Order: sequence, then structure tokens, then C-alpha cells
Amino acid sequence: MLPSAENTKHRASLYASRSGTTLGHKLGDGKDGTVWALERQSAVKAFLRPDAYARELACYQRLAEHGVEEVRGHAVPRLISYDHDLCIIEIEIVVAPYLLDFADTYLDAAPEFPEDVIEQWHTDKLEQFGPVRWNRVQLVLATLRGQYGIYVLDVNPGNITFGEGEA
Repeated sequence: MLPSAENTKHRASLYASRSGTTLGHKLGDGKDGTVWALERQSAVKAFLRPDAYARELACYQRLAEHGVEEVRGHAVPRLISYDHDLCIIEIEIVVAPYLLDFADTYLDAAPEFPEDVIEQWHTDKLEQFGPVRWNRVQLVLATLRGQYGIYVLDVNPGNITFGEGEA
């Protein structure tokens, strides 16, 4: 079954059924796929494209190999299972502060971007997070790169969150 926006819920339901659980409510969706809660207190992400699925799965597998549960105080969901045919991963549900959504992540080397694109990206992220949080986000990203060879491109306040009232 090829991934598509029209069949994400069907694939997630099929995965849940095969796994002996039930699909719950939708937790969110974005450009790479849709996430649902499962009855067993985990989440499944049904991807829209096989390449995004492969990148996110590889990232979670690398984090699992290193036993990573958090990065600089941000919880990282544990990979529970996956299904190549359905382009689905199952992860644990974590609470803020957390770090998730690795579909636009590269292992061991980042894609090349022109210098002006990188400068604009930093300006945009500073505006999105604010100076204090952006500094903390940069430490998270540096840790991921330096310790695990993980280059995260989709950096936004929905993917790297902070606890309530946390600077």
C-alpha cells in the first residue's frame, strides 16, 4: 500500500489492528504525516512519503542504539515498533519538554545550503523561539550532531518544546 494523505488513517488503523490495539484520537499532522494515539498509550505516525519514513526511522534507531531518552532535558520518544509496508512508526508518548519529529533529519552529514539560506534560517529560528530558548535549542542541535551524527532540519517550537514557564 503506497502512502498517501488519503490513506494515513486507514494505514494507522491497520497497524493498530495487526498490533492488537485500537487507534485512538489524532494527536497532530504535518507535512510528513499524521500522528494518532493508540489505546496502549503510545503513538503511531503514518508517513506521506517513504523517504521521510526512512529518515525518521533511521534516526529513532540511532537514538535507540545509544540508549538516548533525553537530550539536554528534552525527552525523546522511545521507538516501539515500525512497519515498512505501511510506512508507520510507533513511539512512546512523552510530555514537554520534548524533542520529536525526525522526518527531516539526516544522519552523519547535513545537506549543503547556501550561506544566505543558513543565515535566514538562524534569523527565523531566533524569532520563533526567542533568544534564550534559541540558545538552548542550538545546544540540543549541537549535542545531536556531535554525539550522535544527527542533523535536524525541521526545527520549530512544535518539535522542540519547553516545559510550562521554562525559559
